[in-house]
This record gives sequence, C-alpha cells and structure tokens, in this order.
Amino acid sequence: MKYSLFIGFMLLLAACTALENAELTERSTFIKLYNGIYGIEASAAELTDDGYIVLGNMTITRDSVLTVVFKTDKRGNRTTPIHYYQGGSGNAIKPMPGNNGYLIVGEKIKTNPNATPTDNIDITSAHILHIGNDLDSLRTIYLRDTSMNEVKVDYRATTLTITPSNKIIILGTYQRSLADPEKPFIQQYNINLTEPEWRDDGESVTRSYRNAKSVHYNPNNGNILYASAVALQQQNFTNSWISINQIPQGSALNAVDLFGSDTEQSFIPADIQPGNSGFGLIATRSNTDGTNANIFFARVDVTGRVQPMSIKFYDTVTGETNETQSQIQDYGTAIAATKSSDFILAGHFQTSVTLGIGNGGNDILLIRIDQFGNLIWKKTIGGTGSETVSTIRETDDMGILICGTNTVNGVSSIFLIKTDINGDLKN
Repeated sequence: MKYSLFIGFMLLLAACTALENAELTERSTFIKLYNGIYGIEASAAELTDDGYIVLGNMTITRDSVLTVVFKTDKRGNRTTPIHYYQGGSGNAIKPMPGNNGYLIVGEKIKTNPNATPTDNIDITSAHILHIGNDLDSLRTIYLRDTSMNEVKVDYRATTLTITPSNKIIILGTYQRSLADPEKPFIQQYNINLTEPEWRDDGESVTRSYRNAKSVHYNPNNGNILYASAVALQQQNFTNSWISINQIPQGSALNAVDLFGSDTEQSFIPADIQPGNSGFGLIATRSNTDGTNANIFFARVDVTGRVQPMSIKFYDTVTGETNETQSQIQDYGTAIAATKSSDFILAGHFQTSVTLGIGNGGNDILLIRIDQFGNLIWKKTIGGTGSETVSTIRETDDMGILICGTNTVNGVSSIFLIKTDINGDLKN
C-alpha cells in the first residue's frame, strides 16, 4: 500500500517570511524550516526534556565551515537563537550527563596554499566541542598531527556516545597519506575530557573504512559497537561491504560480521540503532556503477552478527523488493526503533517524471517495518525543493520526528517534520 504526503515547502515559505516562526501550535504535528545567515545543512537532531536540539553546518568555503546549533520546543518553535561556532563542522551531538551541556564532534579542514604535490594540500583535524545548556561555547579539543612532517595524518570524528559509567567514546577515521587506507579509530575520555584514557587505531586494518553515523555501548557485553562500509579496493566505495565491529573497552578492533563481501556491489551503512533485542541497521545497496539503488535493512543481534532472515530491500515504488530490482533510486540514511518494537526507516529517492513520482530533486521516503523487516506502511514526503534526511527519532507521544535538509535553487535550510504514529500530518 502506498501513501503520499506532498508538502508545499515553498507555499509555506510564501505565507510566512520567517518560516521557523510559522505557528502550527494547535497541531500535534508540524513542518518547520530554519534559515541561517548562509545556507545551512542538517547533521543531527536529538530529543531533549523540553523539545529538540538541532545540529547543522554552514559552509562558506571548503576550509571555512561553521557548526550550527539551536533548540526548539516540542512543536518546533525555536527557543534559542541559531548559534554559530568556528572551528569546523559538526557531525554528531550528545547531551552530557548531569545537565552539563552538550558534546559535538566533527572535523576542520585547513588548506595549505604553499603545499607541494607530495604534501597534504588539505589537512583535516578532528575536534570535540563542548557547549553549555545555553549553547555558549565552553572549550574545543583537537585531535591533529602536530609533527613537523610535510605529509600530515588526517583525522575525522564521525560520532560519539557516552557509556553508563560516563565514559566518552569518540569514533572516527584517520589516514596517513592519500595512498594509505582510511582506518577507524576509537578514543575514550573521562567525563572531564582530560587526557585520553584509551585508544584503538585499527592498525591491523588493510582496507579503507567509512563509518556509519552512530556508535553504541552494547549493554549485553560491555563492548563498543558500530557499523562501517569497507572498500574492496582502496578508498573506492563503489565496491564495498558492511562490517559490524565490536571493541571491548581497552582492547582492539574486532570485525564481528561482514555482509556482501562476496558480491560485486556497493553496501554503504548509514546508521545503526538499538532495538528491543539487538540493533537495527539501515544502508544503501547499489550496483558498482551506482544504479539499482535500494534501501537495505537488517537486524544485528546482541553479539554483533547480522541475522540473515531479517535482511530486506525496499523500493519507493514497489515496497519490499530484491537486491537487484529497483524501479527508482532509493537511499537509506536514518533509522529509529519504536516503543512497539517496530523500526522506522528514513531516506530519500530521486524523483521521476517518467513514473510520475515526486515533486523534483530528492523527496523523503518514510517506511515503518516490524522487528522482522515486514513492511507496515510507506510514505513519501516532498516539496518543490530537494529533501534529504539526517535523523529520525520516535517522540514521547509515539510520533515521528524527521530532521534533514531542504535545498531550493541552491540554497539549503534545515527542516523538522513531526508526524503522528502513522507518518501523517494532521491535528
């Protein structure tokens, strides 16, 4: 069964010059757009006690990217100004324990105009930004190559989590030179962010890794769990498989399970989130030339292994499909578990005039499945611009919060959409 919700982003924009203040206060669902000084793009959104906190980025030039943060109430009305922080991009945000503000991780690119062809022209450093509850910047910690070598090691921070024992876990990648693989690293801090307590550099890794947007403490065994794409050819993710990785705290990388390693396909995991038993994984599967892209779902058990019977592929047009049949290009980007043990999958699809699907550019695909991957419903949401999803969460009232980026005529804005339990917008 197929449903469609066509949201007139531009009609709403015409009706209110400051859309972030467009009031839908009588509704339990809403659509909000937030505009920055320049175009801003969404990275993540998280639930707070009184609403939501939103993370994004504003790109001025390649080596001038500002992290963007603001808060809203539960109806999407901004409760703070949009704050801009120098020092690089923000990829993930988490609340600190004890109501002690928020942590953001990301990276900063510095271009060296005097670099020779054998040097790193762009030098990338990972950073951790600590901000207060009022969103004031408290401090920034950088992970960078401070050696005198001409070729610098690049560091990127993908995401973070905070364990029940208040240990801060940072997941990222590093690359020694353009000819070397991009390897994963995990670094652990205490709650005061003093010197790192433990670090694993994945030295045994021989291929390039691209991490999904989440890392988790696994309460079943005390390990740190995350998913990555692994390139079959160095740094060429057009031919890749999924790796489910677990690391005992203080130990070394262990790839628990691999999926797709015997196939000529591209598997790019986007997110992995804990469910009722184990974890749910969302990814994009495509041919090596990028065609026949579909959304991929699998359950990962508490030991970190993909459950073969749970593997599903989804297409906007046909719903459940097989891995090589795709009526339209579909991309999985976010997942959330629900209180009823279902999963909500979110992504986007390239609209098709030929098939009469979508409103132009990319539109949102929203899918609800049971814990075994069986399709419950799917919805498409789109405006006159191009929409992509960064985060999806179930709200306290069992609604669905969607955060992402809307781009119209090359100018990007962050959006929040809250639907009801069935993915509908109504009173």
